[in-house]
Amino acid sequence: MMDYKALTSLHAVLKFQSFDKAAQFLNLTQSAVSQNIKRLEQECGQPLLIRARPVVATPLGEQLLAHINKVTMLEEGLRETIQGNQANQPISIAVNNDVLATWFTQVVSEFSLTDNAKLHIKAADQNQTRALLQTGQVVACLSQIGTPVAGGDSVFLGYMNYELVATPGFIEEYLKGDLSAESILQSPALIYDEHDELWPRYQNECLETSVNFNNSHWYPSSHGFVELVMGGTVCALVPSVQIKEKIKSKKLVSLLPNKRLALPLYWHWYKLNSPVLDRLTKVIITVTRDVL
Repeated sequence: MMDYKALTSLHAVLKFQSFDKAAQFLNLTQSAVSQNIKRLEQECGQPLLIRARPVVATPLGEQLLAHINKVTMLEEGLRETIQGNQANQPISIAVNNDVLATWFTQVVSEFSLTDNAKLHIKAADQNQTRALLQTGQVVACLSQIGTPVAGGDSVFLGYMNYELVATPGFIEEYLKGDLSAESILQSPALIYDEHDELWPRYQNECLETSVNFNNSHWYPSSHGFVELVMGGTVCALVPSVQIKEKIKSKKLVSLLPNKRLALPLYWHWYKLNSPVLDRLTKVIITVTRDVL
């Protein structure tokens, strides 16, 4: 039988990526947490952690994380069945900022209409959400990658389309009416931060040019992107669903309407036999049928 006390220590260390923070969370000494994990590694006969900064799981460590997550959710599902109401354990999920700024509010609203379970949402870059799932920090996530994690499953939801937009005033002031790719790349643009991969991907895949950050402001806010673009001093790559109405009303113009970046989106979750997680998955699939 597995040592669940030691598994809890493993889960906490990977969740907080620190022995010290895990010890504080578990109300144990750091030495006790370390001993718990060493005991588990001896039982398994191989390392479960790569003791670097941050701490990461080995492949076997990831499998054990999936196991402890499954056990936790099974217990919550059993409690729900016994009590005849929703379990108290919150559902931790990882979602990228563009999704949070667009259609995920609808998911939360529709889920909350029929469920009392609480959602704990971690905002992360679309390339990091799946890593949070692998390390056991969340039980579900949205990701561009379709391959399920160990002990998990995934479903393709659709594509998030991005287009380059600006105000009519920006086109007149900065582009002088010239909507060529060359002219646009010389004008003030907006990117999320230094790790933003959408703008270079758009330049490479849609414009077939080398990456140019020279004229870009950094602004790490998906909501702020649209507000700044509406101010008429920058152009930006934004989700089509976020500015659909502004395009219709001609407050914004799609600068290159035939050059859109389409990113696949997958919903990942651990196969935990959790009624609450199953219901959340159903809501997400239903909502994305209409918005993606």
